[in-house]
Amino acid sequence: MQYKKTKIIATIGPASEEPKTLERMIKSGMDLVRLNYSHGNNEEKIEQIKIIKSLSNKLGKPVGIIADLAGPKLRLGQIEGIQTIKRGQTIVLSALSKPGVIPLQYDFSQFVRPEQNIYLNDGLVTLHVKHVTGKEIETVAVNSGWISSNKGVNLPDTTLPGQAFTPIDRENAVSALEAGVNYLALSFVDDHLDIVPVRELVEQINPKVKIIVKIERKGAVKNLEKIVRDTDAIMVARGDLAIETSPAEVPVLTQHIVRLCRKFQKPVIIATEMLESMTGNPRPTRAEASDVAAAVLIQADAVMLSGETARGKYPVETVQTMRDIILTVERSPEYKHYIKTDWEAMASNDKHVNALLSAAATICYRTSAPIIAIGTTSGRTARMISSFKPNSIILCATHDEETMNQTVLIWGSYPIVATPEENGEKFSEKVIAYIRDKKLAKKGETVIFIGGTKNIGVSGSTDMIKLVRL
Repeated sequence: MQYKKTKIIATIGPASEEPKTLERMIKSGMDLVRLNYSHGNNEEKIEQIKIIKSLSNKLGKPVGIIADLAGPKLRLGQIEGIQTIKRGQTIVLSALSKPGVIPLQYDFSQFVRPEQNIYLNDGLVTLHVKHVTGKEIETVAVNSGWISSNKGVNLPDTTLPGQAFTPIDRENAVSALEAGVNYLALSFVDDHLDIVPVRELVEQINPKVKIIVKIERKGAVKNLEKIVRDTDAIMVARGDLAIETSPAEVPVLTQHIVRLCRKFQKPVIIATEMLESMTGNPRPTRAEASDVAAAVLIQADAVMLSGETARGKYPVETVQTMRDIILTVERSPEYKHYIKTDWEAMASNDKHVNALLSAAATICYRTSAPIIAIGTTSGRTARMISSFKPNSIILCATHDEETMNQTVLIWGSYPIVATPEENGEKFSEKVIAYIRDKKLAKKGETVIFIGGTKNIGVSGSTDMIKLVRL
Protein backbone atom coordinates (compact mmCIF):
# COMPACT_ATOMS: atom_id res chain seq x y z
CA MET A 1 0.00 0.00 0.00
CA GLN A 2 1.25 3.47 -0.90
CA TYR A 3 1.02 5.87 2.03
CA LYS A 4 1.07 9.59 1.35
CA LYS A 5 2.84 11.78 3.87
CA THR A 6 1.16 15.10 3.09
CA LYS A 7 -2.38 15.11 4.46
CA ILE A 8 -5.63 16.22 2.83
CA ILE A 9 -8.26 18.37 4.56
CA ALA A 10 -11.63 18.74 2.83
CA THR A 11 -14.39 21.21 3.70
CA ILE A 12 -17.85 19.72 4.16
CA GLY A 13 -20.83 21.46 2.59
CA PRO A 14 -23.97 20.84 0.53
CA ALA A 15 -21.98 18.98 -2.13
CA SER A 16 -20.36 16.54 0.29
CA GLU A 17 -22.46 16.19 3.45
CA GLU A 18 -24.23 12.98 2.42
CA PRO A 19 -22.75 9.92 4.20
CA LYS A 20 -22.14 8.04 0.94
CA THR A 21 -20.16 10.96 -0.48
CA LEU A 22 -18.18 11.39 2.72
CA GLU A 23 -17.35 7.69 2.77
CA ARG A 24 -16.01 7.87 -0.79
CA MET A 25 -13.95 10.94 0.13
CA ILE A 26 -12.41 9.14 3.10
CA LYS A 27 -11.58 6.14 0.91
CA SER A 28 -10.10 8.49 -1.70
CA GLY A 29 -7.59 10.00 0.71
CA MET A 30 -9.32 12.61 2.87
CA ASP A 31 -7.60 12.66 6.28
CA LEU A 32 -9.44 15.47 8.05
CA VAL A 33 -12.71 17.32 7.55
CA ARG A 34 -13.20 21.04 7.99
CA LEU A 35 -16.54 22.28 9.27
CA ASN A 36 -16.98 25.91 8.21
CA TYR A 37 -18.88 27.73 10.98
CA SER A 38 -19.38 30.76 8.72
CA HIS A 39 -22.26 28.78 7.22
CA GLY A 40 -25.02 26.64 8.72
CA ASN A 41 -25.95 26.23 12.37
CA ASN A 42 -24.71 24.22 15.32
CA GLU A 43 -27.40 21.55 14.96
CA GLU A 44 -26.24 20.81 11.40
CA LYS A 45 -22.60 20.69 12.49
CA ILE A 46 -23.36 18.32 15.40
CA GLU A 47 -25.07 15.94 12.98
CA GLN A 48 -22.10 16.12 10.57
CA ILE A 49 -19.71 15.33 13.43
CA LYS A 50 -21.77 12.26 14.33
CA ILE A 51 -21.73 11.06 10.71
CA ILE A 52 -17.97 11.55 10.36
CA LYS A 53 -17.24 9.67 13.59
CA SER A 54 -19.55 6.85 12.52
CA LEU A 55 -17.84 6.54 9.12
CA SER A 56 -14.41 6.63 10.75
CA ASN A 57 -15.38 3.69 12.97
CA LYS A 58 -16.98 1.83 10.08
CA LEU A 59 -13.94 2.17 7.83
CA GLY A 60 -11.38 1.69 10.60
CA LYS A 61 -9.61 4.89 9.54
CA PRO A 62 -8.99 7.86 11.87
CA VAL A 63 -10.49 11.10 10.55
CA GLY A 64 -9.66 14.38 12.26
CA ILE A 65 -12.37 17.03 12.65
CA ILE A 66 -11.62 20.77 12.47
CA ALA A 67 -14.18 23.37 13.60
CA ASP A 68 -13.27 26.52 11.66
CA LEU A 69 -14.74 29.50 13.54
CA ALA A 70 -15.97 32.47 11.50
CA GLY A 71 -14.22 35.23 13.45
CA PRO A 72 -14.98 38.95 13.06
CA LYS A 73 -15.38 38.95 9.31
CA LEU A 74 -16.50 42.37 8.05
CA ARG A 75 -19.27 42.22 5.48
CA LEU A 76 -21.52 44.44 3.40
CA GLY A 77 -25.19 44.65 4.31
CA GLN A 78 -28.16 43.84 2.11
CA ILE A 79 -27.93 45.05 -1.49
CA GLU A 80 -30.61 44.53 -4.10
CA GLY A 81 -29.24 42.22 -6.77
CA ILE A 82 -25.74 42.76 -8.13
CA GLN A 83 -24.43 46.31 -8.11
CA THR A 84 -21.85 47.34 -10.70
CA ILE A 85 -18.97 49.57 -9.60
CA LYS A 86 -17.19 51.74 -12.17
CA ARG A 87 -13.66 53.05 -11.91
CA GLY A 88 -13.62 56.66 -10.61
CA GLN A 89 -17.13 56.37 -9.19
CA THR A 90 -17.76 57.95 -5.77
CA ILE A 91 -18.94 55.30 -3.32
CA VAL A 92 -20.24 56.07 0.17
CA LEU A 93 -20.15 53.31 2.80
CA SER A 94 -22.14 53.46 6.03
CA ALA A 95 -23.72 51.28 8.69
CA LEU A 96 -26.62 53.75 8.64
CA SER A 97 -29.56 52.75 6.47
CA LYS A 98 -30.10 55.55 3.99
CA PRO A 99 -30.54 55.87 0.22
CA GLY A 100 -27.49 56.13 -1.98
CA VAL A 101 -25.00 54.43 0.35
CA ILE A 102 -23.51 50.93 0.36
CA PRO A 103 -24.62 49.36 3.67
CA LEU A 104 -22.16 47.87 6.18
CA GLN A 105 -22.96 45.28 8.83
CA TYR A 106 -20.40 46.87 11.19
CA ASP A 107 -19.60 50.55 11.70
CA PHE A 108 -15.84 50.99 11.33
CA SER A 109 -16.03 54.67 10.27
CA GLN A 110 -14.15 55.89 13.38
CA PHE A 111 -11.15 53.70 12.59
CA VAL A 112 -10.49 54.42 8.91
CA ARG A 113 -8.57 57.47 7.66
CA PRO A 114 -8.28 59.30 4.34
CA GLU A 115 -5.79 57.78 1.88
CA GLN A 116 -6.38 54.25 3.21
CA ASN A 117 -7.80 51.49 1.00
CA ILE A 118 -10.90 49.37 1.52
CA TYR A 119 -11.31 46.10 -0.39
CA LEU A 120 -14.69 44.55 -1.23
CA ASN A 121 -15.71 41.14 -2.57
CA ASP A 122 -12.44 39.25 -1.92
CA GLY A 123 -10.42 42.20 -3.18
CA LEU A 124 -12.15 42.42 -6.56
CA VAL A 125 -13.10 46.04 -5.85
CA THR A 126 -10.65 48.55 -4.34
CA LEU A 127 -11.95 51.76 -2.79
CA HIS A 128 -9.69 54.67 -1.80
CA VAL A 129 -10.91 56.64 1.20
CA LYS A 130 -11.30 60.39 0.55
CA HIS A 131 -13.29 61.69 3.52
CA VAL A 132 -14.94 60.40 6.70
CA THR A 133 -17.92 62.44 7.86
CA GLY A 134 -19.67 61.13 10.94
CA LYS A 135 -20.57 57.53 10.17
CA GLU A 136 -20.23 57.94 6.40
CA ILE A 137 -17.06 56.93 4.53
CA GLU A 138 -16.66 58.62 1.17
CA THR A 139 -14.43 56.71 -1.25
CA VAL A 140 -13.52 56.59 -4.91
CA ALA A 141 -13.39 53.30 -6.83
CA VAL A 142 -9.87 52.45 -7.99
CA ASN A 143 -11.15 49.82 -10.43
CA SER A 144 -14.38 48.52 -11.92
CA GLY A 145 -16.14 45.46 -10.51
CA TRP A 146 -19.28 44.32 -8.78
CA ILE A 147 -20.66 43.70 -5.30
CA SER A 148 -23.69 42.03 -3.76
CA SER A 149 -25.16 41.33 -0.33
CA ASN A 150 -22.88 40.06 2.46
CA LYS A 151 -19.68 40.27 0.45
CA GLY A 152 -16.52 40.52 2.53
CA VAL A 153 -14.77 43.77 3.45
CA ASN A 154 -11.02 43.95 4.12
CA LEU A 155 -9.16 46.81 5.83
CA PRO A 156 -5.45 45.95 5.59
CA ASP A 157 -4.41 49.53 6.43
CA THR A 158 -6.64 49.73 9.51
CA THR A 159 -6.33 48.23 12.97
CA LEU A 160 -9.70 47.43 14.51
CA PRO A 161 -10.07 47.02 18.28
CA GLY A 162 -11.55 43.89 19.79
CA GLN A 163 -10.69 40.23 19.91
CA ALA A 164 -10.73 37.67 17.12
CA PHE A 165 -12.88 35.41 19.31
CA THR A 166 -16.40 36.85 19.02
CA PRO A 167 -19.45 35.96 21.17
CA ILE A 168 -20.84 33.94 18.26
CA ASP A 169 -17.49 32.14 17.96
CA ARG A 170 -17.65 31.28 21.67
CA GLU A 171 -21.15 29.82 21.27
CA ASN A 172 -20.05 27.78 18.26
CA ALA A 173 -16.83 26.67 19.96
CA VAL A 174 -18.71 25.36 23.00
CA SER A 175 -21.01 23.36 20.74
CA ALA A 176 -18.09 22.01 18.69
CA LEU A 177 -16.04 21.06 21.75
CA GLU A 178 -18.96 19.26 23.38
CA ALA A 179 -19.68 17.44 20.10
CA GLY A 180 -16.13 16.06 19.97
CA VAL A 181 -14.06 17.99 17.42
CA ASN A 182 -10.28 17.60 17.50
CA TYR A 183 -9.21 21.09 16.44
CA LEU A 184 -10.58 24.64 16.71
CA ALA A 185 -9.42 27.00 13.95
CA LEU A 186 -9.35 30.67 14.93
CA SER A 187 -9.93 33.30 12.21
CA PHE A 188 -8.61 36.87 11.79
CA VAL A 189 -6.02 36.72 14.53
CA ASP A 190 -3.77 39.78 14.89
CA ASP A 191 -1.44 38.64 17.68
CA HIS A 192 -0.81 35.84 20.18
CA LEU A 193 -3.08 37.44 22.80
CA ASP A 194 -6.10 36.62 20.60
CA ILE A 195 -5.45 32.95 21.35
CA VAL A 196 -5.78 33.33 25.14
CA PRO A 197 -9.62 33.26 25.50
CA VAL A 198 -9.85 30.28 23.16
CA ARG A 199 -7.24 28.39 25.15
CA GLU A 200 -9.10 29.16 28.37
CA LEU A 201 -12.37 27.82 26.93
CA VAL A 202 -10.65 24.67 25.65
CA GLU A 203 -9.13 24.07 29.09
CA GLN A 204 -12.60 24.28 30.64
CA ILE A 205 -14.36 21.88 28.26
CA ASN A 206 -11.74 19.55 26.70
CA PRO A 207 -8.07 20.36 27.32
CA LYS A 208 -6.95 17.80 24.74
CA VAL A 209 -8.37 19.79 21.81
CA LYS A 210 -5.74 21.65 19.78
CA ILE A 211 -5.91 25.19 18.36
CA ILE A 212 -5.15 26.15 14.76
CA VAL A 213 -4.45 29.82 14.05
CA LYS A 214 -5.25 31.04 10.55
CA ILE A 215 -2.71 33.52 9.19
CA GLU A 216 -4.76 35.93 7.07
CA ARG A 217 -4.22 39.42 8.49
CA LYS A 218 -1.31 41.83 8.19
CA GLY A 219 -1.15 42.00 11.99
CA ALA A 220 -0.66 38.24 12.20
CA VAL A 221 2.27 38.45 9.77
CA LYS A 222 3.91 41.10 11.97
CA ASN A 223 3.45 38.95 15.09
CA LEU A 224 4.06 35.61 13.42
CA GLU A 225 6.73 34.10 15.67
CA LYS A 226 4.79 34.77 18.89
CA ILE A 227 1.66 33.27 17.33
CA VAL A 228 3.49 30.14 16.19
CA ARG A 229 4.96 29.71 19.67
CA ASP A 230 1.58 29.98 21.40
CA THR A 231 -0.63 27.92 19.10
CA ASP A 232 -0.71 24.20 18.28
CA ALA A 233 -0.87 24.47 14.48
CA ILE A 234 -0.97 27.09 11.72
CA MET A 235 -3.12 27.49 8.61
CA VAL A 236 -1.94 29.75 5.79
CA ALA A 237 -5.28 31.22 4.65
CA ARG A 238 -4.03 32.60 1.36
CA GLY A 239 -7.31 34.25 0.28
CA ASP A 240 -7.59 37.02 2.85
CA LEU A 241 -3.81 37.05 3.25
CA ALA A 242 -3.46 38.07 -0.40
CA ILE A 243 -5.88 40.97 0.17
CA GLU A 244 -4.26 42.07 3.42
CA THR A 245 -0.77 42.00 1.88
CA SER A 246 -0.59 41.41 -1.89
CA PRO A 247 -0.83 38.36 -4.18
CA ALA A 248 2.86 38.77 -5.01
CA GLU A 249 3.84 38.46 -1.35
CA VAL A 250 1.81 35.36 -0.55
CA PRO A 251 4.17 32.71 -2.04
CA VAL A 252 7.15 34.13 -0.14
CA LEU A 253 5.12 34.50 3.07
CA THR A 254 3.86 30.95 2.71
CA GLN A 255 7.37 29.54 2.50
CA HIS A 256 8.49 31.68 5.44
CA ILE A 257 5.55 30.46 7.56
CA VAL A 258 6.24 26.82 6.70
CA ARG A 259 9.90 27.19 7.70
CA LEU A 260 8.95 28.89 10.95
CA CYS A 261 6.50 26.12 11.80
CA ARG A 262 9.22 23.59 11.05
CA LYS A 263 11.55 25.46 13.40
CA PHE A 264 9.02 25.36 16.25
CA GLN A 265 7.82 21.86 15.34
CA LYS A 266 4.21 22.85 14.71
CA PRO A 267 2.01 21.42 11.92
CA VAL A 268 1.23 23.80 9.06
CA ILE A 269 -1.67 23.74 6.57
CA ILE A 270 -1.74 25.49 3.19
CA ALA A 271 -5.23 26.53 2.10
CA THR A 272 -7.35 28.43 -0.43
CA GLU A 273 -8.09 27.78 -4.10
CA MET A 274 -5.70 24.86 -4.44
CA LEU A 275 -7.90 23.13 -7.02
CA GLU A 276 -10.48 25.92 -7.46
CA SER A 277 -11.35 25.13 -11.09
CA MET A 278 -12.55 21.67 -9.99
CA THR A 279 -15.52 23.40 -8.36
CA GLY A 280 -17.07 23.16 -11.79
CA ASN A 281 -14.66 21.03 -13.86
CA PRO A 282 -13.58 17.37 -13.55
CA ARG A 283 -9.89 18.22 -14.06
CA PRO A 284 -7.63 20.87 -12.53
CA THR A 285 -5.58 23.42 -14.40
CA ARG A 286 -1.85 22.78 -14.79
CA ALA A 287 -1.17 25.77 -12.54
CA GLU A 288 -3.35 24.29 -9.78
CA ALA A 289 -1.58 20.94 -9.99
CA SER A 290 1.71 22.81 -9.68
CA ASP A 291 0.36 24.75 -6.70
CA VAL A 292 -0.48 21.56 -4.80
CA ALA A 293 2.89 20.07 -5.77
CA ALA A 294 4.69 23.18 -4.52
CA ALA A 295 2.98 22.85 -1.13
CA VAL A 296 4.20 19.26 -0.93
CA LEU A 297 7.71 20.23 -1.94
CA ILE A 298 8.01 22.92 0.75
CA GLN A 299 7.02 20.31 3.37
CA ALA A 300 3.56 21.47 4.44
CA ASP A 301 1.86 18.99 6.74
CA ALA A 302 -1.47 19.31 4.95
CA VAL A 303 -3.21 20.91 1.98
CA MET A 304 -6.82 22.00 2.19
CA LEU A 305 -9.85 22.03 -0.10
CA SER A 306 -12.59 24.61 0.50
CA GLY A 307 -15.31 25.38 -2.04
CA GLU A 308 -14.06 22.55 -4.25
CA THR A 309 -15.56 19.96 -1.88
CA ALA A 310 -18.13 22.10 -0.03
CA ARG A 311 -20.14 23.22 -3.05
CA GLY A 312 -18.34 21.87 -6.12
CA LYS A 313 -19.64 19.33 -8.61
CA TYR A 314 -16.79 16.86 -8.06
CA PRO A 315 -15.93 16.55 -4.34
CA VAL A 316 -14.74 12.94 -4.53
CA GLU A 317 -12.78 13.44 -7.74
CA THR A 318 -11.13 16.55 -6.27
CA VAL A 319 -9.84 14.57 -3.29
CA GLN A 320 -8.62 11.83 -5.63
CA THR A 321 -6.81 14.39 -7.79
CA MET A 322 -5.12 15.96 -4.80
CA ARG A 323 -4.05 12.52 -3.55
CA ASP A 324 -2.61 11.63 -6.97
CA ILE A 325 -0.59 14.86 -7.12
CA ILE A 326 0.76 14.31 -3.60
CA LEU A 327 1.79 10.70 -4.27
CA THR A 328 3.41 11.61 -7.59
CA VAL A 329 5.57 14.28 -5.93
CA GLU A 330 6.44 12.13 -2.92
CA ARG A 331 7.55 9.22 -5.14
CA SER A 332 9.84 11.49 -7.14
CA PRO A 333 13.61 11.40 -6.50
CA GLU A 334 13.46 15.21 -6.48
CA TYR A 335 11.35 15.10 -3.31
CA LYS A 336 14.19 13.75 -1.17
CA HIS A 337 16.28 16.74 -2.19
CA TYR A 338 13.64 19.09 -0.86
CA ILE A 339 13.15 17.42 2.54
CA LYS A 340 16.69 17.84 3.84
CA THR A 341 16.60 19.29 7.34
CA ASP A 342 18.75 21.80 9.17
CA TRP A 343 18.43 20.04 12.51
CA GLU A 344 20.36 22.75 14.31
CA ALA A 345 17.60 25.24 13.42
CA MET A 346 15.01 23.57 15.67
CA ALA A 347 13.89 25.99 18.37
CA SER A 348 12.68 23.41 20.91
CA ASN A 349 14.26 23.57 24.36
CA ASP A 350 13.90 19.81 24.72
CA LYS A 351 17.36 18.98 23.39
CA HIS A 352 17.33 15.49 24.92
CA VAL A 353 14.31 14.26 22.95
CA ASN A 354 15.25 16.18 19.81
CA ALA A 355 18.70 14.60 19.84
CA LEU A 356 17.11 11.17 20.12
CA LEU A 357 14.59 11.86 17.35
CA SER A 358 17.13 13.37 14.97
CA ALA A 359 19.30 10.29 15.50
CA ALA A 360 16.30 8.08 14.70
CA ALA A 361 15.72 10.00 11.45
CA THR A 362 19.38 9.48 10.52
CA ILE A 363 19.17 5.76 11.28
CA CYS A 364 15.99 5.57 9.21
CA TYR A 365 17.81 7.09 6.25
CA ARG A 366 20.90 4.87 6.63
CA THR A 367 18.92 1.62 7.01
CA SER A 368 16.13 2.45 4.51
CA ALA A 369 13.64 1.57 7.24
CA PRO A 370 10.08 1.79 5.88
CA ILE A 371 8.56 2.57 9.29
CA ILE A 372 9.44 4.54 12.38
CA ALA A 373 7.05 3.35 15.09
CA ILE A 374 6.54 5.56 18.11
CA GLY A 375 4.62 5.42 21.34
CA THR A 376 2.94 8.76 22.04
CA THR A 377 0.46 9.87 24.69
CA SER A 378 -0.16 13.49 23.72
CA GLY A 379 1.08 13.44 20.10
CA ARG A 380 4.13 15.51 21.03
CA THR A 381 6.64 12.86 19.95
CA ALA A 382 4.83 12.46 16.62
CA ARG A 383 4.95 16.20 16.00
CA MET A 384 8.64 16.38 16.86
CA ILE A 385 9.83 13.39 14.81
CA SER A 386 7.74 14.61 11.87
CA SER A 387 9.63 17.91 11.87
CA PHE A 388 12.79 15.95 10.95
CA LYS A 389 11.01 14.57 7.87
CA PRO A 390 12.23 10.95 8.00
CA ASN A 391 12.13 8.89 4.81
CA SER A 392 9.68 6.47 6.39
CA ILE A 393 6.07 6.43 7.50
CA ILE A 394 5.60 7.37 11.18
CA LEU A 395 3.37 4.78 12.87
CA CYS A 396 1.96 6.49 15.98
CA ALA A 397 0.79 4.06 18.64
CA THR A 398 -1.30 5.78 21.31
CA HIS A 399 -3.81 4.67 23.92
CA ASP A 400 -5.80 7.91 23.49
CA GLU A 401 -8.44 8.21 20.74
CA GLU A 402 -8.27 12.01 20.78
CA THR A 403 -4.52 11.87 20.15
CA MET A 404 -5.07 9.36 17.37
CA ASN A 405 -7.45 11.69 15.54
CA GLN A 406 -5.21 14.72 16.06
CA THR A 407 -2.00 13.11 14.83
CA VAL A 408 -3.72 12.44 11.49
CA LEU A 409 -2.82 16.06 10.66
CA ILE A 410 0.92 15.51 11.14
CA TRP A 411 3.12 14.92 8.08
CA GLY A 412 3.92 11.23 7.61
CA SER A 413 1.88 10.14 10.64
CA TYR A 414 -0.41 7.10 10.61
CA PRO A 415 -1.92 6.57 14.08
CA ILE A 416 -3.24 3.43 15.73
CA VAL A 417 -4.71 2.80 19.18
CA ALA A 418 -2.63 0.52 21.44
CA THR A 419 -3.14 0.03 25.17
CA PRO A 420 -0.12 0.81 27.37
CA GLU A 421 2.07 -1.93 28.81
CA GLU A 422 4.03 -2.10 32.06
CA ASN A 423 7.33 -1.35 30.31
CA GLY A 424 8.76 -0.14 27.04
CA GLU A 425 9.97 -3.55 25.90
CA LYS A 426 6.50 -5.11 26.04
CA PHE A 427 4.94 -2.10 24.36
CA SER A 428 7.45 -2.16 21.51
CA GLU A 429 6.81 -5.90 21.04
CA LYS A 430 3.08 -5.20 20.76
CA VAL A 431 3.63 -2.51 18.11
CA ILE A 432 6.09 -4.64 16.13
CA ALA A 433 3.58 -7.50 16.21
CA TYR A 434 0.98 -5.15 14.74
CA ILE A 435 3.38 -4.22 11.92
CA ARG A 436 3.97 -7.91 11.14
CA ASP A 437 0.28 -8.75 11.32
CA LYS A 438 -0.74 -5.93 8.98
CA LYS A 439 2.26 -6.63 6.68
CA LEU A 440 3.30 -2.97 6.85
CA ALA A 441 6.94 -3.98 6.29
CA LYS A 442 8.55 -6.91 4.50
CA LYS A 443 10.59 -9.72 5.99
CA GLY A 444 14.22 -8.67 6.32
CA GLU A 445 13.42 -4.96 6.52
CA THR A 446 14.37 -2.87 9.54
CA VAL A 447 11.75 -1.16 11.67
CA ILE A 448 12.69 1.58 14.13
CA PHE A 449 10.80 1.93 17.41
CA ILE A 450 10.92 5.08 19.57
CA GLY A 451 9.38 5.12 23.03
CA GLY A 452 9.94 5.11 26.77
CA THR A 453 11.71 2.42 28.74
CA LYS A 454 9.41 3.17 31.67
CA ASN A 455 6.47 5.42 32.57
CA ILE A 456 4.52 3.99 29.63
CA GLY A 457 1.47 6.13 28.91
CA VAL A 458 3.05 9.22 30.47
CA SER A 459 3.72 12.19 28.20
CA GLY A 460 7.39 13.23 27.95
CA SER A 461 8.94 9.86 28.82
CA THR A 462 10.55 9.12 25.41
CA ASP A 463 14.11 7.88 25.93
CA MET A 464 14.70 4.86 23.66
CA ILE A 465 15.49 3.94 20.04
CA LYS A 466 15.18 0.28 19.12
CA LEU A 467 16.00 -1.37 15.76
CA VAL A 468 14.13 -4.55 14.82
CA ARG A 469 14.83 -6.62 11.73
CA LEU A 470 11.64 -8.41 10.70
